Amino acid sequence: MENMWRFPGNGYTQDQGLDTSDMETFKKDPIASLARELCQNSIDARRKTAKGPVKIEFKSFIIKREEIPQIEALEKQITNCKETWETNKKIYDQLEKMSVQIQDKEIHCLRISDFNTKGLVGVSGGDNTPWHYMIHGSGLSNKAATSGGSKGIGKFATFVTSQFNTVFYSTITENKEKGYQGICKLCSAKQEGTTEKTIGIGYYGSSIKNEPILGEFNLDKDYKRGGKTGTDIFILGFKNPAGWKADIISKILESFISAIVFEDLEVIVDDMLINKETLKAIVFDETLINKPSRKSIISQYLLLTDGENRYEDEIDFQELGKAKLYLREFNNDNEHLATNGCVMIRYPFMKIRDIEKITTLPCSAMCIIEDNKLNSILRNVENPQHTNWEFNRIEDDKERAEIRGIYKRLLDDIRKHIMDHLASSDNFQTDVEGAGYFIPGEEMGNSLEQSEKNAILDQPAISTKKVKSTDLKLTAYAPDEEGEELVEDDGLEETIPSDEHRKGSSHNMERGESHKNGEKVSSAHTIVKYSELKGMTYRLICLNKKTQMYALLFTSTIDEPDVCLELFALDDSGTRTQVFVMACTINGQRAQIINRRKIRFSVKNGQKIKIEMITNQPELFSSEVKLYACR
Repeated sequence: MENMWRFPGNGYTQDQGLDTSDMETFKKDPIASLARELCQNSIDARRKTAKGPVKIEFKSFIIKREEIPQIEALEKQITNCKETWETNKKIYDQLEKMSVQIQDKEIHCLRISDFNTKGLVGVSGGDNTPWHYMIHGSGLSNKAATSGGSKGIGKFATFVTSQFNTVFYSTITENKEKGYQGICKLCSAKQEGTTEKTIGIGYYGSSIKNEPILGEFNLDKDYKRGGKTGTDIFILGFKNPAGWKADIISKILESFISAIVFEDLEVIVDDMLINKETLKAIVFDETLINKPSRKSIISQYLLLTDGENRYEDEIDFQELGKAKLYLREFNNDNEHLATNGCVMIRYPFMKIRDIEKITTLPCSAMCIIEDNKLNSILRNVENPQHTNWEFNRIEDDKERAEIRGIYKRLLDDIRKHIMDHLASSDNFQTDVEGAGYFIPGEEMGNSLEQSEKNAILDQPAISTKKVKSTDLKLTAYAPDEEGEELVEDDGLEETIPSDEHRKGSSHNMERGESHKNGEKVSSAHTIVKYSELKGMTYRLICLNKKTQMYALLFTSTIDEPDVCLELFALDDSGTRTQVFVMACTINGQRAQIINRRKIRFSVKNGQKIKIEMITNQPELFSSEVKLYACR
């Protein structure tokens, strides 16, 4: 029984390399992954009786080489690995770099400490405990459904930031357990006196069973835990790239700013305190936030803190729980801060992903999924990095269809609320020509069946009562077979009675009217003209590029019982082309279309108009709107 490094044999089974899948998962962005995973683990470990937020500290320090426990044993194991893999250039070069760096007289390290947490329970013994899963597990987790992590591989984010793939863990639990252990993830290497190789992982522990050492552990001389419960992680040979502090601060804020605003989290990065009170100054300090993250962080901060200038909605999934939606518009002066997307956050207030290109109008949105069944359902389909929901992870076809349907319902509701607010807003003073996706089509793919979409929550996106007309030619809309998009409903078209329709060549002819030289002649022989109505601002939004579905928004400044609207596409030279309208609704009610060129309706002064239509335009386009009245 001796405290030492041990590298167990693999029993003549599988050889392990350096670039294992659990390590590769976090190599793309090591510092950002470190910040995200460690904060998530600490929030998950919050004490139920804790007062105040979970506190996490990232602190860099330098240690003398000889102060590292059994540094010579680590160095020898790296040499053994080099000799084993000397014919594999890729592995050998990485090991050679390690063997050079481990001989430095001073070693850079990083300490991550959390407080107001439970510690890693089970350090005194037991297999199904947080300590066992952390030290000896891979892909194992016993976290609750509302925790941030669930895949059991987040701990490997620490190893990819170590020059020697070596980390020490030390914990004090609520039950006053104290213990520590070191882990080194190298590769399989030949053992002296045998042809057997190691498993590639070494443990600094108290016995051949690789058990923890009871007591406290500390490599940072300027730090004292003081008997408080929680966990300390020491990353040996911290890869210290320029700007690591900004990387960590940026990723923490981008992923957990809502937890900080709600006072569930407080972070210290090398003596810089980040909490609700200091947040504003940090968010707007360009020296502390990386440029790629700046817009997202500022947008999230404004959505969370500026209640007077945001819309708030609640999306109710009945027995599954609720989600909150925040939306903020930006005017011409600050539209550079708009993300034009929706950030998706789930309890415990961790960002999962961004839904991009919701609209081209300058706005930002945030959806917060609360502590409920919906949260649990989506957590189970997250990828290991917790940056996306991937439904193909579900093997059962029926279950996969149900979860897809729930997620699509959530996106549809987000889209509806955002569209309704933007349609009624007076904030925008300029036309927006062209548009982007409202909700990207690739989110759900193109092959969902009706049974999938109606699973669990059988609520079609559009519900319309069909009413036939007997005296007008109408092209109305109805739900398609998927219950999602507008399509032309040929069954609702009725021809105008011949005795009310005068012959003529102009496509502008209407019931009981004829046209001559651009003038309209009524049956009473009174001559009136179609006059263009000006002074109104129109906004065109693409709702679905694939189905060529658009929304036109404007506020009427006049009262007119009979107007006609035409839409034109403009090319780069300014040439106009008529846009044909295949189906149309106005403020949710079906509308009259004349020869697929004109939309006929009435307007009232101050009325907000939302025209949804399916067009013949396969590509996004700049638009011109013409609105006429009979004068």
